[in-house]
Amino acid sequence: MTDTGSPREKSYRFLLRLRPRVQPYRSSFLWAALLIVVGTVIGLAFPLVVRELLDAAFLAGDRGMLDRIALFLIALFLFQAVVNLGQSYLTASVAERVVADLRKDLFRHLMSQPPGFFARKRVGELSSRLASDAGLVQGILRFGVPELVRQGLFLVGALILVTITHPRLTLVTMIAIPPTVLAGWLLGRRVRRISTGIQDRLAGAVSRAEQVFTQITTVQSFTRERWEAERFRQEVDATRDEGLRRAVARALLTGTVTFTAFGAIVLVLWEGGRLVLEGALTPGTLVAFLLYAVTIAGAVTSLAGFWGNLQEASGAARRIFDLLDEELELAEPRDPTPLPRPVTGRVEYRGVRFRYGEELPDVLREIDLVLEPGETVALVGASGAGKSTLAALLPRFYDVREGAVLLDGVDVRELALAELRSTVGLVPQEPMLFAGTVRENLLYGQPEAGVEALEEASRQAHAHEFISRFPKGFEQEIGERGVTLSAGQRQRMAIARVMLKSPAILILDEASSALDAESERLVQDALERLMEGRTTLVIAHRLSTILRADRILVLDQGEIVADGIHRDLLKESELYARLYHRQFEQALASSGVRSSDVAAAGKR
Repeated sequence: MTDTGSPREKSYRFLLRLRPRVQPYRSSFLWAALLIVVGTVIGLAFPLVVRELLDAAFLAGDRGMLDRIALFLIALFLFQAVVNLGQSYLTASVAERVVADLRKDLFRHLMSQPPGFFARKRVGELSSRLASDAGLVQGILRFGVPELVRQGLFLVGALILVTITHPRLTLVTMIAIPPTVLAGWLLGRRVRRISTGIQDRLAGAVSRAEQVFTQITTVQSFTRERWEAERFRQEVDATRDEGLRRAVARALLTGTVTFTAFGAIVLVLWEGGRLVLEGALTPGTLVAFLLYAVTIAGAVTSLAGFWGNLQEASGAARRIFDLLDEELELAEPRDPTPLPRPVTGRVEYRGVRFRYGEELPDVLREIDLVLEPGETVALVGASGAGKSTLAALLPRFYDVREGAVLLDGVDVRELALAELRSTVGLVPQEPMLFAGTVRENLLYGQPEAGVEALEEASRQAHAHEFISRFPKGFEQEIGERGVTLSAGQRQRMAIARVMLKSPAILILDEASSALDAESERLVQDALERLMEGRTTLVIAHRLSTILRADRILVLDQGEIVADGIHRDLLKESELYARLYHRQFEQALASSGVRSSDVAAAGKR
């Protein structure tokens, strides 16, 4: 969503959008507002007390009154300190809760988006919205809004009191307001524009850094450390330069406001001094007026500073709400159809067409396919043929453009996403593990599983042996993305995790990278145990998997061009024969297995 409002609308629109989020905490918010009012009244009363101190106590020489006023001021400021303490806690409480809710809502919204959404976004930018942008909104709620209310009350209250005290001097005081408003309007827009650029540039730099850190092996193997460091330095230096430009703009804003505001005070002092010398004004009244003038100047300066902060926070809030406003690409059905129980695992693709964007060509065309319960179907084809896309439509990571995907006779678009995906287990080509313990990773999809189930799944996946060798066993930390594990160990962990989930349907995207012979044997055996009795769709890279499949589908440019078993396809499909000889004959030669032996093999 694009923000097309005026600068003023851009500045205040986000406050209106935050209002419903403050509503659950309105009691604390109202108490905080009341305490701000009380603190402001105390602050406005101080010049009046000083006037009495000067005119009544000093000029009259009444020491008793001097003592009483001094004690009163001590009590007054002690009470004000208590009021400010309570107000600060309440506003901090509201700000923390509102922004915590905002972060949680944003995270939930992002988690509801399909994989395609994240393919178009930079992870660093999304992280920046949750962290730094939300922090800017929190700052404006915790400090900016209370200060706006406080200084606004000080400004209005002081203007009323100076007008009552001496209208002529009030006109002198008002000189500072027009240039302050003009400076705030002109420089505030500049601050907002620069701040938005800084946040976007910084998010890009952080996103790039995250990519480099996750691909550090590739970076180092190509000796690109200096190049990446130089690239990051340029981004950071550009952000620094933008930050300096923002600092100059804000300094100009503050300096202009300070000069005009306190210049007006000098004029008040000059004009008021003449009135005192003429006997038209008491010294106490002049001092009180000067204190109110300082209050007005301080309020105007603070409000000008707040304007700059508001511009910065408004950009952050706009970016957050832009994400929240993005419609979910995969909507939950309003009245989901329950899956028949027990789930048999029959899958049907009926006249399916799919493309990743309106302007892009079809990736899949006229796909008609049935997987019977317990059947294993292997997908083979050149890169880009549509194998992964075909598999991704089943758990509804994407929606078909035409046709339908059915599970046990029910269109997957009519199923609740949680129910659909709970019946499908995915073993990706590159197993994704999280920073944490072995136990936390294995229980990720089935957190309520007991110890016996956990250990049995790890044994079935041939993972228990290496887990038991860890000093802390299942409580061993494995590092981010399972960096402390070997490739084979990560694959067996991923298989065990799916075994614990015990889905009716399995999608297996086999790793194309080779493992050592022993790891390959263990992984293959674990996969066979996992596939047993389950409807399985395999994006096949291993010859052993293809030979064990009930059927093999050959995809080419988004279409199923052949369907059969290995032995028949070698004779009937020129494309399959070409793929077979290209991908597998070298591996067969190195293992000493003859092609003729493999050609005679097959499940049936």
